[in-house]
Amino acid sequence: MTGQDPGAATDPVRARAVPRLVGGAARAARAVRSWVGRSVLTIRGRVLLAAVVVVVLALPGGLGLLLASTLGGDGVGPGEDRVATIGVLAPLSGASADAGVSVRNAVTLAVEESNRQGMIPGWKLQVVAHDDLSRPDGGAAGADLFADDDRMIGVVGPLSSSVAMVSLGRLSEAGLPVVSPSNAEPTLTSAPASPDVRPFPTYFRLSGTDEQLAEVAADYAVDTLGRSRISVIDGGPDYGTVTLAERFARDVRDAGATVPTVHRVDGGAIDDEKIEKTARAVRDEAPELVYLATGPDVAGELRRALVDEGVTVQVLGADGLLDRDYLDRAGTLAEGDLVTDLSVPLSRLSSAGAFVTAYAKRFGELETVAGLLPEGRGDEPAAESSDADTSAARSGSPDATRPDGGAAARPGNPGDDGDRDEGAAGTGGAMGAGGNDEDARKRELERARSAELAALWADAIPPVAASAHDAARALIRAASATLPGRSVVDADLRAAMVRAVGAGEFVGVTGQVAFDPKGDLRGPRVALYSVLSGRFVPLRVESAR
Repeated sequence: MTGQDPGAATDPVRARAVPRLVGGAARAARAVRSWVGRSVLTIRGRVLLAAVVVVVLALPGGLGLLLASTLGGDGVGPGEDRVATIGVLAPLSGASADAGVSVRNAVTLAVEESNRQGMIPGWKLQVVAHDDLSRPDGGAAGADLFADDDRMIGVVGPLSSSVAMVSLGRLSEAGLPVVSPSNAEPTLTSAPASPDVRPFPTYFRLSGTDEQLAEVAADYAVDTLGRSRISVIDGGPDYGTVTLAERFARDVRDAGATVPTVHRVDGGAIDDEKIEKTARAVRDEAPELVYLATGPDVAGELRRALVDEGVTVQVLGADGLLDRDYLDRAGTLAEGDLVTDLSVPLSRLSSAGAFVTAYAKRFGELETVAGLLPEGRGDEPAAESSDADTSAARSGSPDATRPDGGAAARPGNPGDDGDRDEGAAGTGGAMGAGGNDEDARKRELERARSAELAALWADAIPPVAASAHDAARALIRAASATLPGRSVVDADLRAAMVRAVGAGEFVGVTGQVAFDPKGDLRGPRVALYSVLSGRFVPLRVESAR
């Protein structure tokens, strides 16, 4: 659900005006209810109130009912729950729509679970989503919409740091707790001039920062890969004081490696002449590794241009390369390239199984992934096996053969090491080794394939969805501690929500969720992917300092 006028995304003025009119009417209604409460305390007041009610009932139907509702209470009938809203600020259209829609879905799932379980006595939650178009103007319109919503108790998002830069001020002024699943710009939680000052007191994030991403990438390039001469290509964006590529170059130099220069390109627009010129400059530097921090399309064209210039070294990319468009443009030239990202794939999250299953059930079957397996593995799910089903039930991960139930092993650990099929080893002497060995081999292949499919099912959901679900749960847990017993959402409630989010701690889909005094996630991680057989395969997960 969008929860907004269809024209709001393209008409910021209208997006701001409508909620303010509604908000003004709501404030007027509260003032009238306050007067009613005072009037019933005196005889004169009760007489006057009775006269007003007579006049109200004589008015035309719609207006009379509206005023009668205002005079009669808060609009909540006996036995009915009050409604509070959680906003989602994310791109729901355009190039980033897949990530944005998955965020909205994950928040919806968390809210529906909360309502079903009755986590907030006397209250029901609703999701109000705004398409920020992954643009500052879209973020500003969404911030106004949410700030003026008298039922709003918190916001999940935005995804883009550039959108956050223009929306957090308004949301913070409104006292709304904001939990982003993915913002990476360090200055959102630490002012450059005063590092101890928190720029947006109501803001939290469930992601590491560009500073941490650069540091882990630099350590891997120098210490693990052993590269000592690295070319760096910087595609921005320049929403902070230092770009991700500049941070990487600084950390690499601090580690003792050489970065001849940081080449600047427009990371969001393909400029063939600039790309060719940059590729030639990189060739002249004779690097052992190339670091790319651009958008996926530009990165793909750069990858091809580098090879055309005779630069055949490995590429290490920032999170912008973790996109199918990079693979489509670079083709087989990307094979073996590496990409770092602040979101951990769901196949590497030990507590993600129930979320993957619930997500698949609620939002339909995920895209068929069996065809992504290496050639010769077949198109159909693995044959049913009591052994596979048993290990699946224990692991809590989604069944590889069906996205709507069961479980499966994590990648790299087919099945359960302690739950091997008896025929694989224990019955060979009694039944004869020949045929039994062949049966055991087939079952082992089926288990391995089942595990691969499980990982593909999980990783078909954008990792940011897992963080969005945890962000929503952080808000819901805070609401369950602050909303019961209250009749309205007001400034005091929002302030209590901010305190509760900051103090909260729980085990979520992504692992342990807790925030430091600046609103940053405690214990963020960085995932490293490699391009293998035309897809991104998670290799390892590093803890960020």
